[in-house]
Parts: sequence; C-alpha cells; structure tokens
Amino acid sequence: MVMERKRRRREVEIELWHTREVIARLKGCQSPKTYPHRERLLGSDYLRDSIQARKSQCYLRREQQLHQEIGNTYRSLFLGQWVLNTIEPDNVRAIFSTNFADFDTGARRHRAFAPLLGNSIFQIDGLQWRSRRSLLQKCFTQARIGDLELFEPHVRTLLAVIPINEEAFDLAPLFHRFAADVATDFLFGESLESLKSPNRLQSGLLDAFYEAAAGCEFRWLLGRFAFLWPQRAFMTHVRTVHSFIQPYVDKAIRVNHQHLGKDENEKDRPNFLNQLSQISQDGLSLRDEITTLYFAGADTVAALLINLFFILSKRPDVWERVRSEVQHLRGPPPTLPQLKGLKYVNGCVFESLRIHPPQASNSRTANRDTVLPTGGGADGKSPIFVSKGTMVHIATYAMHRRHDLWGDDAEEFDPDRWLDQKQNWKFIPFLGGPRNCIGMDLALNEATYVLTRLAQHFRSIDSRDPNGWVESAGLALMSKNGVRVAVA
Repeated sequence: MVMERKRRRREVEIELWHTREVIARLKGCQSPKTYPHRERLLGSDYLRDSIQARKSQCYLRREQQLHQEIGNTYRSLFLGQWVLNTIEPDNVRAIFSTNFADFDTGARRHRAFAPLLGNSIFQIDGLQWRSRRSLLQKCFTQARIGDLELFEPHVRTLLAVIPINEEAFDLAPLFHRFAADVATDFLFGESLESLKSPNRLQSGLLDAFYEAAAGCEFRWLLGRFAFLWPQRAFMTHVRTVHSFIQPYVDKAIRVNHQHLGKDENEKDRPNFLNQLSQISQDGLSLRDEITTLYFAGADTVAALLINLFFILSKRPDVWERVRSEVQHLRGPPPTLPQLKGLKYVNGCVFESLRIHPPQASNSRTANRDTVLPTGGGADGKSPIFVSKGTMVHIATYAMHRRHDLWGDDAEEFDPDRWLDQKQNWKFIPFLGGPRNCIGMDLALNEATYVLTRLAQHFRSIDSRDPNGWVESAGLALMSKNGVRVAVA
C-alpha cells in the first residue's frame, strides 16, 4: 500500500514536471543563471556566506556584488530549495502589480515574524489581507496623515535637546526617540515623550523594540533552521514590546465601549487605535496590527532620518542648498503645500531612500505556477518560468544602485536627479502596487518636515565621523555608527 502511494506520487510529480516544461517552452521561457555553489545539495555555503557578510556589516554590498558578477536575475539554493534573486524592474512590477495574485508573502516570512507580529497585515495574504487592508486604509484616511501639527511639538522638543556649539554628539538616538514619540502620539493619542524624559524604562523599551526587530530579521535569514538559534533573549524582547502595547489596546477597547451612544463632540481627540477599535474589538488582532504599524512607522522614519543626516553632515554643499530653499519660509513651520513645493528638500529625502532604502530587500513566494517577463537565458532577456512554492528575493539596495538604471553616478548622493526624475519600478522604497506601504505619505511628510525645520534652525551640521557609512540591517536599514555631528 505504501509502495503504491509512493509510485503514484512519483507519477504525479513526473506528469507535473512534464506539464511545466511544455508551458515554459510555449511561453519562450529559459532558465536564469545559477549561483556557483561550492556545496550543491543544500546550498549551505550560500547561507554561511550570508551570515558571515551580515556579521561583517557587508550583507547588502555582497548582494550587490553577486548581481554584478552573475546577473540581474539568478537562482541560488537555500537549504535545498531554489530561490530566484532579481533586481529587474520589469520583474518587480510583475510581482507587486501585474501578477500580484500569483504571489504571497510566504511561510518563511510568517514563521520568522510570527512571535512579534502575529497575524497582522504584514503576515497575511489573499481575501484576509484585502479585508484587513481596507479596514486599515479607512483608519489612515480618518487619522491625521496630513496634519503637520502632529509633528511640530515633537520637533520643538528635538530642537531643544540638540546641543549647539558643543563637542560632537550622536543624532541617531535622538531620531529614534523622536520617531517613537511621533508614532505613539499618532497611534495612541499620547506620546511616549522619550525625548523629554529619557529614563531607563524608556531606554530599555526602545532597545527591546530594536532587538525584537533584529531578531525577526535573523530568524528570516536562518529560515527553517531558525530553531537552532537561541531564542530566550529574543522572546524576552518580544514580551517587553507586547507588554508596552497591550495596555493601550485594552484602554482603546474600554473607551470605545464607554463612548457608545455619545455625541461625536463629546469624544476624545481621535487617534489611530481608537479609530481601529471602533471597527474591531479583537484585542490580540489589535495588538498585532499596532505592533506592526509601530515598527513600520517609527523604525522606517528613524532609519530614514539617520541615513539622510549621515550624508548631509558630510555634504555641506547640499546642506547649504537645503537652507537656501527653506529661507523663503521666514521662520514659521511650513504648511503641507509649502512642504510639497520644496523640490530640493524632497529630492534629498528621495535620494536618501534610493541610496539607503530602509527596507533594503523584500521577497514573495509564488502561490501558483507563473511567469516573470525577464531574466532567463544567457543574455538575461528571456521570460522565466516560476513554479509554485518558489521564493523570489528582490534586493532593493542593489537595484537602486544599478548604473544602467541610474547612471554612472548611481553610487553618489545627488538630490538634483529628482528634479526631473519620474518614479517607476526601479525605485521601490515603499514597494508598489496593491501592497505598497500603507503609511508611505505619513513617513514622507514626517521626514521632510523634520529636514525643513532643522534647516530653518541650524546654520551647519558637520560630521565628526571620519568613517564612511556602515550598514546595520534589522527590520530597517540604517547607519551602524549613528550620526556623529556638531551643529551651529
């Protein structure tokens, strides 16, 4: 009986393989290039090299170099399974947009992030994702995305704690605290106020957020072998994060019950969690979503500001042009239309997102047999057949630095390229298509507002770090050595 089942399974596998071969030929598909594995059974050499590169803070440079040496699309073994690696904009568009229904986030990501993010929108697919996305989109529309008054009190606190005309200090911790204060204000209606009172509790909390995120990223890198990595410290950080967020969730549910039947004018100032709790009363689901949105907001904005000011501190010419552009505002905080009209300031933000994208890579897994438009054959121009279950890895960092897409100065920070640059699928800091970052506008407004206000306030921000930018890749990519500066 057992032998019969095995024989039948083998026949089905052969039939499926033959069918896929026929479909691939009919669509003109060819195989992509292959990574030159030293160990060809499981591809453990690729995993070892990836872990070593991560420890050496050169993981992203390694990805970029591999694409330069092998091709814009190639396949590699990961623990016995083939992974397709691509930095082709046409493939990115197919995955995130035109063939969107053919791809899911995948089991590997779900396993890696489940302890922290549960079954949040970051983790789910299909109809469940569509329903959750619609719910969250409604809350974002109702919340204060375009209200710059959300940022101003926290910017004033940031300006007050930045030492002027003193020895070098690190801007990075201040940006982390600022982003946390804004995120908690937006989500909960009350700020953590970590800039005002950086006590040990808040410091430990922010450390727990960082370590929990970094732990999830490392679990993703290890894949099915994540269980071999000691989990005790990681789970302690996860519990700290959940213990911080849960009381806010409980309060929102309680307040929502108390406000039932009240007139709108009697209600408290709206915040995202209160809006969400009016639609869902599931405490665990609310906690998962708010945890995800906190990381998506605070981590992304902090990373963007850290990377941006690391470069600006080493480019006084760029800083002077930023200051020149904001001079016409004559001191007061900018309005949203004024902010959008600052072309060079916005160019600086977009260029930072290009050269140091906070989400430096992404992946999707095919939920059915499908075809990607390019990357196959010796010239890398033919379509590629992607069988169900294949993971496709997109190295955003490497794609954002392709010379054939961005020019010979692709490695250089040049905000002027955005004065006439049209955004397309070669630029995906917030992904694209139906599953693009739901908080993109909020993050862009926040980063641009901070840059504008600091340029209004400080004559110079000069680097005191003789070294170049070094990667620190967790959930968000940022400068490992912070932003050592002196300001005047």
